[in-house]
Amino acid sequence: MIQKIISITILLVIGLLTYNYFFGTAQEREQAQDIFGKGAEVVGASADLLKAEYQKFNDGKYDEALNNINGLLSKLKEKGGEIDDWKKRKEDWDQKKNDLEKLMDSGSGFVDEEVKNPLKI
Repeated sequence: MIQKIISITILLVIGLLTYNYFFGTAQEREQAQDIFGKGAEVVGASADLLKAEYQKFNDGKYDEALNNINGLLSKLKEKGGEIDDWKKRKEDWDQKKNDLEKLMDSGSGFVDEEVKNPLKI
């Protein structure tokens, strides 16, 4: 949702700047040219930044951070296994509960009236 709003906003700004660049007044054309020039500078600076960070990545700057993330993911995976064990136990308890309820409802001779209704006097 937010991504769509940002995309639409960017498209509207670019559309407005393009309109002003071709069809605007002299002041609007100058402003659009100035903004487009700054945009080109930003793109160039961003490309230089990405190149520098890629070189730092190759040199091992982010190895420790990646190892920490790997450790965190391993711990989460272990916890996920524990959750699966608890889910299995819960399913077993639910099945035993259902079996006992069926046994009590069946009127079987194994279940005493006092066990069925312990609060009944």
